[in-house]
Amino acid sequence: MVVSCSSRGRLCTMSTHSDLEQDLALRRYDTVLKYLATETQIYWTRSQLFLVANAALLGFGLNNVPVSPDVRWGKLIALLLEAGVGIYLCILWRRGLRSGRGWMEHWKSALRFWEEPAFGDVNLYRSRPASVPESTSGVAQDAAGLFLVVWSVIAGYLAVCLLSKAFGCRLP
Repeated sequence: MVVSCSSRGRLCTMSTHSDLEQDLALRRYDTVLKYLATETQIYWTRSQLFLVANAALLGFGLNNVPVSPDVRWGKLIALLLEAGVGIYLCILWRRGLRSGRGWMEHWKSALRFWEEPAFGDVNLYRSRPASVPESTSGVAQDAAGLFLVVWSVIAGYLAVCLLSKAFGCRLP
């Protein structure tokens, strides 16, 4: 049992060791929960940034994809480089998502650890209820994958156009 008094000495409270442990666990849980909230916000903000960058670059690229046989070499090469940049953006996007998911899992693991000392039998993160669907972070991963496929198809088409032009064939 611990007795603590205010600085003026008028108000004294008695706490058991378990009350102090629970208070410490609650403060730690709160801190870890704030880290998780920050990491989740960064995860989705990063994903939005890459989504907008890919969509803008793709819109620009699709407006300039060659459809006529008299397209210039420079334009084909520039568009192929743009497709390469788009592919690279998608790779960075997926790496960022993977890293963010890793950090979110780290903080969730810490929450699971502090949950029982802080809340007793209340289940917040220890196990997912059957009625709760899986995480939506897969949506961002799928969007990055979709853009990667689109950029790869565009890069392939432009490579075929370059080869066709090099061998004097009509563009596809």
